[in-house]
Amino acid sequence: MFRNIYPIFQKKYVLKKEMLENLRDYPRMLFALEYQKYSDGILCGCGLEASTARLAVQPGILIHRGIPYFLQEPFEISCEAQGRLAYLKVCFTDREAGTGHEEYRGQIYLDEQAPDPEREMELGRFKLQHGARLRTEYVDFADYVTEFDTADRIHVPYASPGHPVIWPQLLKRFAAEMLGTGTQDTLDCAFCMGCMQQKENVPYDAVKTYLNVKQDKDREYTPEESYHALQRILEEAKGTRRKHTAEKDNKLLMI
Repeated sequence: MFRNIYPIFQKKYVLKKEMLENLRDYPRMLFALEYQKYSDGILCGCGLEASTARLAVQPGILIHRGIPYFLQEPFEISCEAQGRLAYLKVCFTDREAGTGHEEYRGQIYLDEQAPDPEREMELGRFKLQHGARLRTEYVDFADYVTEFDTADRIHVPYASPGHPVIWPQLLKRFAAEMLGTGTQDTLDCAFCMGCMQQKENVPYDAVKTYLNVKQDKDREYTPEESYHALQRILEEAKGTRRKHTAEKDNKLLMI
């Protein structure tokens, strides 16, 4: 049967063990039910902010092998300019059992080795040149893959029902630029409005369906592949707009 046990807080009233256990377990139970079918990846937060020789990972939640990991305070790490590709990663350790509890940890660190998907998760990558400052803000959709001095997050998995999805900020940027082309395509408009209105991570199936219909394909996509496919679609839309604008200008000149 369905039920909801709610403790009554009154003066001189002693809470029973069952009530205390209910208070303890309710938040975790609710979280588990809400995200039980989600893939591994960042669930929310974990943004990056850069300063001189420092990189900060903002508070957030990520999922690895079905276990949620919480970062409650910003975590700063040194990022020296080496001119070589560096990976910002989380390395997950084995479960640690303590007195009355068990703990799962994920250590944030930076090195030049590609992430091991069995025990690591990428948060970003970059090539920082000597004398330069790392950027975590972007000019346009194409700027997200600038090779040097820019935090590249197109490979980072975000948690979504059934399959990791591309960074939500990329989808919102794509949507803004696609709508800015003046497209009147029904599929473009529906997908873009959905991306802009979505508060949580966009479902992977929505992204996959859009990409497959636009490209007349039937395949799966990694976050990186999703980005490059979206970039091609956006460039085509911008090219079509430029062509129509040129044709319109030519007609005006003829008149």
